[in-house]
Amino acid sequence: MRIQKIAVFLFCLFVLSGCGVSQDNEEALSNVEVQETDVEEKGPEESGDRGTSEVPVDEDMVIDEYEPEKLLDAFLASEIPAIYDDEDELVIMYDQLPHDEDDWECYSVGERIDLDNDGENEQIVNGPYGGIYLDARDGKVYVLARGEGTAGFLSYADYDNATWIVHSDTTHAGRQMFWLTQYDGKGNIVDEFKLMAGYWDSTDDKYDENSDFTYRDEKITMREYEELREEIFGW
Repeated sequence: MRIQKIAVFLFCLFVLSGCGVSQDNEEALSNVEVQETDVEEKGPEESGDRGTSEVPVDEDMVIDEYEPEKLLDAFLASEIPAIYDDEDELVIMYDQLPHDEDDWECYSVGERIDLDNDGENEQIVNGPYGGIYLDARDGKVYVLARGEGTAGFLSYADYDNATWIVHSDTTHAGRQMFWLTQYDGKGNIVDEFKLMAGYWDSTDDKYDENSDFTYRDEKITMREYEELREEIFGW
């Protein structure tokens, strides 16, 4: 019954957007905003995301009896939203994301793997800057992480007997930066650290023994940096 209500609701939105029957309806539909992402000098927590809508979370779209895999299926079928921010009531609907295969910023269904160390699979949605990682828990789907730009490219890594969500910046001059975050399966961060090399004054955009290297807020040597990078990322 809930899915039928959602289908009717979405159909009405489609009709209203095509017909423009009133100014109020046009203003309501205009609240679905697409935000560009650019975090040139920012950390991974400071930027927006395409396909994020400033609309309330509809409790009728919560499927409590669904297992995590079925919740993820329902999101991909655009039957329920993924919650981006509970407090600000930001949600993402899969059919609101661009899906044009000729568009670099399009999204598509990726693999399912355990990204938060709880023994259950999360959903990867392929897309710009690494896409979106989704976690199903407590009868809802949540955005666990998202790609935020060339200074917040999303990936994951297996390190130290855990899976880590990684945001990286390796394309800008003078730095290689990696933010690694480990989750507990309930959306909580249990550990995080930064690995980086800074070579701001380099004339050839390469680091050397005199560059700045950091691991967990402690200074390390170039050799230690390269060993850790190889261990975590394999390069």
